[in-house]
Amino acid sequence: LLRKLKNIFKVFRNYIEFVFFIILKNILGLFSFNFASNVGGILVGFFGKFTKYEQIIKNNLKVLNLNDEKSSRLTKENLKETGKVFFEFFNLNKFDWKNIDFDNIHIMDEIKSHKGPKIFISAHIGNWELTRNFILRHGFTLHSVYRHANNEKIDNYIQKNRKKNNAFFYKKGSESAKSMIKALKQNEDLALLIDQRDSSGLEIDFFGKKALATDGFANLAIRYKTMICPVYSIRNQNNKFQIIFEKPLRYEEYKNYDVKGLVEMIHKKYFEKWITHSPSQWLWVHKRWKL
Repeated sequence: LLRKLKNIFKVFRNYIEFVFFIILKNILGLFSFNFASNVGGILVGFFGKFTKYEQIIKNNLKVLNLNDEKSSRLTKENLKETGKVFFEFFNLNKFDWKNIDFDNIHIMDEIKSHKGPKIFISAHIGNWELTRNFILRHGFTLHSVYRHANNEKIDNYIQKNRKKNNAFFYKKGSESAKSMIKALKQNEDLALLIDQRDSSGLEIDFFGKKALATDGFANLAIRYKTMICPVYSIRNQNNKFQIIFEKPLRYEEYKNYDVKGLVEMIHKKYFEKWITHSPSQWLWVHKRWKL
């Protein structure tokens, strides 16, 4: 009986969450991308300090060896940034692409000219949904893995509205691995966010502290000799963004790495640099260094 009551409560709770989700989406849909972004920044920036996430952010920021004043300031800025990204998700279709700065066209041309499969790797920094959409707008077909939302109704809604003719998403698990392999065998490209904790991943050094990191992308890259294309976005003033493509890694440049070495190299060469340059814009709310 208790189990049945818990299941009923869960269904009811999920339904209520979904209703609130739809209401919020419809309300924000009445306004511009920038308005939704600013509202999210204000709300999460204010209410976030009353949640567990403020302490998680502060604990994670210790890896940067900041003084208390700077740590507190960055925590506030990060909560605000997190709110902006979350609320922007509802109005991505209203984003004005004139507000993107991009000066790496030569790197884009190099990537496009590569005949084999590619793995675009990125991190939860800037606005990662805009990063993916920018790549899609430039003619690439991308296959991605996502961690499903806890609320199944919300998750189904998000994925239904996220799909494009050249964008495919797979729920994390064994089926997603098969889909990734199939895409690479068909000479198609992957786009993966690989900067967060993976409880089943490898233990690596990240900012001088042990962390668990996903290794799936490295296994695929080595096995199928793909080009690895690091790319990310940074928010500038007035909700304008800069898309930055790093010089891609061809297989010949990383073929002597084993899987762990490649994962660690990516974190040190790219993620640590990106985060150090724009610490307020990375998603610090995950328990990244939990072993």
